[in-house]
Amino acid sequence: MTKTIEIGNLKCLCCAGARKDRIAYILYPMDVLGDWIENAVETYGTTIVVITGMDWEAVFSPWAAKGVPKGSPDFKGESPEFLKRLQTKVLPTIEISLGIDKDAERSLIGVSMSGLFALWQWMICDTFHNIASLSGSFWYEGFLNWMKSLEIPHKTGKGFFLLGNQEAKSKVKAFESVATNTQEIISLLKTAGIDVEFQSVPGNHYSDPIPRLDKAFTTLYP
Repeated sequence: MTKTIEIGNLKCLCCAGARKDRIAYILYPMDVLGDWIENAVETYGTTIVVITGMDWEAVFSPWAAKGVPKGSPDFKGESPEFLKRLQTKVLPTIEISLGIDKDAERSLIGVSMSGLFALWQWMICDTFHNIASLSGSFWYEGFLNWMKSLEIPHKTGKGFFLLGNQEAKSKVKAFESVATNTQEIISLLKTAGIDVEFQSVPGNHYSDPIPRLDKAFTTLYP
Protein backbone atom coordinates (compact mmCIF):
# COMPACT_ATOMS: atom_id res chain seq x y z
CA MET A 1 0.00 0.00 0.00
CA THR A 2 1.28 3.44 -0.88
CA LYS A 3 1.24 6.50 1.33
CA THR A 4 2.15 10.12 0.67
CA ILE A 5 4.57 12.09 2.82
CA GLU A 6 4.79 15.81 2.12
CA ILE A 7 8.02 17.59 3.01
CA GLY A 8 7.72 21.26 2.16
CA ASN A 9 7.02 21.48 -1.57
CA LEU A 10 7.98 17.85 -2.14
CA LYS A 11 5.42 15.10 -2.54
CA CYS A 12 6.86 11.68 -1.70
CA LEU A 13 4.83 8.65 -2.79
CA CYS A 14 6.08 5.76 -0.66
CA CYS A 15 5.53 2.02 -0.83
CA ALA A 16 7.33 -0.08 1.77
CA GLY A 17 8.51 -3.57 0.96
CA ALA A 18 9.08 -6.46 3.34
CA ARG A 19 12.83 -5.83 3.39
CA LYS A 20 14.03 -2.89 5.44
CA ASP A 21 17.65 -3.01 4.29
CA ARG A 22 17.26 -1.32 0.91
CA ILE A 23 15.31 1.57 -0.54
CA ALA A 24 15.12 3.17 -3.99
CA TYR A 25 14.31 6.83 -4.58
CA ILE A 26 12.99 8.03 -7.95
CA LEU A 27 13.20 11.74 -8.79
CA TYR A 28 10.41 12.04 -11.34
CA PRO A 29 8.82 14.94 -13.23
CA MET A 30 5.27 13.56 -13.28
CA ASP A 31 3.04 11.98 -10.68
CA VAL A 32 2.07 9.01 -12.87
CA LEU A 33 3.70 6.04 -11.15
CA GLY A 34 1.02 5.16 -8.62
CA ASP A 35 -0.23 2.09 -10.50
CA TRP A 36 3.32 0.86 -11.10
CA ILE A 37 4.93 1.34 -7.72
CA GLU A 38 3.17 -1.40 -5.71
CA ASN A 39 3.88 -4.09 -8.30
CA ALA A 40 7.48 -2.91 -8.57
CA VAL A 41 8.00 -3.22 -4.82
CA GLU A 42 6.92 -6.86 -5.00
CA THR A 43 8.88 -7.59 -8.17
CA TYR A 44 12.19 -6.03 -7.15
CA GLY A 45 12.10 -6.56 -3.41
CA THR A 46 12.86 -3.01 -2.38
CA THR A 47 10.97 -0.12 -0.81
CA ILE A 48 10.32 2.58 -3.44
CA VAL A 49 9.80 6.31 -2.97
CA VAL A 50 8.82 8.58 -5.88
CA ILE A 51 9.57 12.25 -5.24
CA THR A 52 7.88 14.99 -7.26
CA GLY A 53 7.31 18.73 -6.88
CA MET A 54 10.83 19.98 -7.58
CA ASP A 55 11.82 23.05 -9.60
CA TRP A 56 13.82 21.13 -12.19
CA GLU A 57 15.82 24.02 -13.63
CA ALA A 58 16.90 24.94 -10.11
CA VAL A 59 17.60 21.87 -8.00
CA PHE A 60 19.00 19.49 -10.61
CA SER A 61 21.53 21.88 -12.13
CA PRO A 62 24.94 21.56 -10.42
CA TRP A 63 25.93 25.10 -11.44
CA ALA A 64 24.20 28.03 -13.09
CA ALA A 65 23.85 28.04 -16.88
CA LYS A 66 21.76 29.62 -19.63
CA GLY A 67 18.40 28.01 -20.29
CA VAL A 68 18.10 25.46 -23.10
CA PRO A 69 16.48 25.69 -25.58
CA LYS A 70 16.77 29.43 -26.09
CA GLY A 71 14.05 31.30 -24.22
CA SER A 72 13.75 28.65 -21.49
CA PRO A 73 14.31 29.61 -17.84
CA ASP A 74 17.96 29.74 -16.83
CA PHE A 75 19.40 26.92 -14.75
CA LYS A 76 19.97 28.14 -11.21
CA GLY A 77 22.66 25.75 -9.99
CA GLU A 78 20.97 24.71 -6.74
CA SER A 79 22.01 21.04 -6.70
CA PRO A 80 24.34 21.44 -3.68
CA GLU A 81 21.51 22.86 -1.59
CA PHE A 82 19.04 20.21 -2.77
CA LEU A 83 21.48 17.39 -2.03
CA LYS A 84 21.95 18.71 1.50
CA ARG A 85 18.17 18.87 1.89
CA LEU A 86 17.87 15.25 0.81
CA GLN A 87 20.59 14.16 3.21
CA THR A 88 19.48 16.08 6.27
CA LYS A 89 15.70 16.28 5.95
CA VAL A 90 14.03 14.23 3.22
CA LEU A 91 15.75 10.86 3.58
CA PRO A 92 15.68 10.81 7.42
CA THR A 93 12.00 11.79 7.49
CA ILE A 94 11.00 9.10 5.00
CA GLU A 95 13.18 6.34 6.38
CA ILE A 96 12.10 6.86 9.98
CA SER A 97 8.46 6.87 8.87
CA LEU A 98 8.89 3.62 6.90
CA GLY A 99 11.09 1.86 9.47
CA ILE A 100 14.07 1.55 7.13
CA ASP A 101 17.36 0.30 8.60
CA LYS A 102 19.90 3.03 9.35
CA ASP A 103 22.53 1.31 7.21
CA ALA A 104 20.14 0.42 4.36
CA GLU A 105 21.42 0.30 0.79
CA ARG A 106 20.04 3.28 -1.12
CA SER A 107 19.59 3.70 -4.86
CA LEU A 108 18.76 6.90 -6.74
CA ILE A 109 16.97 6.86 -10.10
CA GLY A 110 16.65 10.00 -12.19
CA VAL A 111 15.42 10.94 -15.65
CA SER A 112 16.55 13.88 -17.78
CA MET A 113 17.90 16.60 -15.44
CA SER A 114 17.41 14.41 -12.37
CA GLY A 115 19.45 11.75 -14.19
CA LEU A 116 22.25 14.31 -14.45
CA PHE A 117 21.83 15.04 -10.74
CA ALA A 118 22.01 11.33 -9.89
CA LEU A 119 25.47 11.01 -11.43
CA TRP A 120 26.69 14.38 -10.14
CA GLN A 121 25.90 13.53 -6.52
CA TRP A 122 27.40 10.01 -6.92
CA MET A 123 30.70 11.59 -7.82
CA ILE A 124 30.86 13.72 -4.68
CA CYS A 125 29.27 11.61 -1.91
CA ASP A 126 28.21 8.10 -0.88
CA THR A 127 24.63 8.81 0.16
CA PHE A 128 23.40 6.44 -2.56
CA HIS A 129 25.02 3.08 -3.25
CA ASN A 130 23.59 2.64 -6.76
CA ILE A 131 22.30 5.04 -9.38
CA ALA A 132 20.28 4.86 -12.59
CA SER A 133 20.26 7.71 -15.09
CA LEU A 134 17.54 7.49 -17.74
CA SER A 135 18.13 9.92 -20.59
CA GLY A 136 20.47 11.89 -18.34
CA SER A 137 21.04 15.47 -19.51
CA PHE A 138 24.75 14.98 -20.13
CA TRP A 139 24.69 17.73 -22.75
CA TYR A 140 24.62 20.15 -19.79
CA GLU A 141 27.10 23.02 -20.15
CA GLY A 142 30.45 22.07 -18.63
CA PHE A 143 29.37 18.68 -17.28
CA LEU A 144 31.55 16.45 -19.47
CA ASN A 145 34.60 18.63 -18.79
CA TRP A 146 33.82 18.49 -15.07
CA MET A 147 33.73 14.69 -15.23
CA LYS A 148 37.05 14.64 -17.08
CA SER A 149 38.63 16.86 -14.41
CA LEU A 150 37.62 14.55 -11.56
CA GLU A 151 39.55 11.86 -9.86
CA ILE A 152 36.69 9.37 -10.22
CA PRO A 153 35.89 7.99 -6.76
CA HIS A 154 35.81 4.28 -5.94
CA LYS A 155 32.25 2.93 -6.00
CA THR A 156 31.12 -0.50 -4.84
CA GLY A 157 27.59 -0.04 -6.19
CA LYS A 158 26.27 -0.18 -9.73
CA GLY A 159 25.39 2.49 -12.27
CA PHE A 160 22.78 2.02 -15.00
CA PHE A 161 22.51 4.38 -17.97
CA LEU A 162 19.86 4.42 -20.68
CA LEU A 163 19.35 6.64 -23.71
CA GLY A 164 16.74 6.74 -26.46
CA ASN A 165 18.24 6.26 -29.91
CA GLN A 166 16.44 9.35 -31.25
CA GLU A 167 17.60 11.79 -28.56
CA ALA A 168 20.76 12.99 -30.30
CA LYS A 169 18.66 13.83 -33.39
CA SER A 170 17.00 16.71 -31.56
CA LYS A 171 16.36 19.98 -33.38
CA VAL A 172 17.92 21.72 -30.37
CA LYS A 173 21.65 21.92 -31.12
CA ALA A 174 22.71 21.71 -27.48
CA PHE A 175 21.03 18.31 -27.14
CA GLU A 176 22.88 16.78 -30.10
CA SER A 177 25.91 15.93 -27.94
CA VAL A 178 23.97 13.79 -25.48
CA ALA A 179 24.84 10.42 -27.04
CA THR A 180 28.56 11.05 -27.45
CA ASN A 181 28.81 12.67 -24.02
CA THR A 182 27.00 9.75 -22.41
CA GLN A 183 29.41 7.28 -23.99
CA GLU A 184 32.44 9.31 -22.88
CA ILE A 185 31.12 9.44 -19.32
CA ILE A 186 30.49 5.69 -19.27
CA SER A 187 34.03 5.12 -20.53
CA LEU A 188 35.42 7.29 -17.72
CA LEU A 189 33.46 5.31 -15.12
CA LYS A 190 34.50 1.94 -16.53
CA THR A 191 38.14 3.00 -16.66
CA ALA A 192 37.83 3.86 -12.96
CA GLY A 193 36.64 0.31 -12.28
CA ILE A 194 33.00 1.13 -11.63
CA ASP A 195 30.34 -1.44 -12.52
CA VAL A 196 28.18 0.30 -15.11
CA GLU A 197 25.72 -0.87 -17.74
CA PHE A 198 24.39 1.07 -20.71
CA GLN A 199 21.34 0.35 -22.86
CA SER A 200 20.28 2.16 -26.01
CA VAL A 201 16.53 1.84 -26.51
CA PRO A 202 14.09 2.99 -29.20
CA GLY A 203 12.47 6.39 -28.91
CA ASN A 204 13.06 9.94 -27.81
CA HIS A 205 13.58 11.66 -24.47
CA TYR A 206 10.39 10.71 -22.61
CA SER A 207 9.30 7.60 -24.54
CA ASP A 208 8.04 4.54 -22.66
CA PRO A 209 8.72 5.70 -19.08
CA ILE A 210 7.50 2.55 -17.31
CA PRO A 211 9.46 0.02 -19.43
CA ARG A 212 12.56 2.17 -18.99
CA LEU A 213 12.13 2.23 -15.22
CA ASP A 214 11.72 -1.54 -15.28
CA LYS A 215 15.01 -1.87 -17.15
CA ALA A 216 16.72 0.19 -14.48
CA PHE A 217 15.25 -1.80 -11.60
CA THR A 218 15.98 -5.13 -13.30
CA THR A 219 19.62 -4.10 -13.54
CA LEU A 220 19.94 -2.73 -9.99
CA TYR A 221 17.88 -5.53 -8.41
CA PRO A 222 18.43 -8.67 -10.50
